[in-house]
Amino acid sequence: MSLNNLHIEFHQPKDLVFNRLLVRRAFMKIGQRHQEEARRRLMKRGGRSQAGETPRWQTGRLAQSIGYHVPRPASRRPGLMVKIAPNQKRGIGSQDIEGDFYPIFLHHGVRSASYVMPKKDRRHKMHHHTGGWRIAPRNNYMVEALTRLQGWTRTTLLGALKQALRPVRRQGKNA
Repeated sequence: MSLNNLHIEFHQPKDLVFNRLLVRRAFMKIGQRHQEEARRRLMKRGGRSQAGETPRWQTGRLAQSIGYHVPRPASRRPGLMVKIAPNQKRGIGSQDIEGDFYPIFLHHGVRSASYVMPKKDRRHKMHHHTGGWRIAPRNNYMVEALTRLQGWTRTTLLGALKQALRPVRRQGKNA
C-alpha cells in the first residue's frame, strides 16, 4: 500500500447488502480531518521558512486553499474516494489561490540563473540554470499530514466498511 492510496477490492456475496452512504460519510470525515491536519502544519508564523522546513503562515492563502472533495458516483466510478489538496477543484472549505499556483514553487523550488546567454547562442545551446536556489524546496506538508493520520484513516475506513456490510433481511411468512 502506498502512502496516499488505499485500494480495497472485494466481491459482494449475495447474502450481504452494502450501504454506500456509510462509506461516503467516512470519506467525508477523513477529508475534513486531513484538511485540518494539513492546515495545522502551516500555522507556524514568523518570517520565511528555510529550505526543507514546512512553509510558514504569512497571508493564510495557502492554508485556506486546502480543501477536500468526495466525488459523486458515476457509471465508471463508484464514488468511494476522497481528494485532499490545495486548490482542490470543487473542494469543500477551500478558497482558490488567484494568480500563480505557488504551492508548486514551494515544493519543487525555483532556481535563479546566474548567466543568460546572448540571443544568437540560445538557438544552439540549451539554456540551463547554473545559479543557486532563489526559492529552495520546502517540506511537503500534505505528505506529513497523510503520514501522521495514516493509522487513524485506515481504522476509520475499515470501521465504516464493517458497518456498511450487513446481512440481507429475509422477508418471510413468520417474520
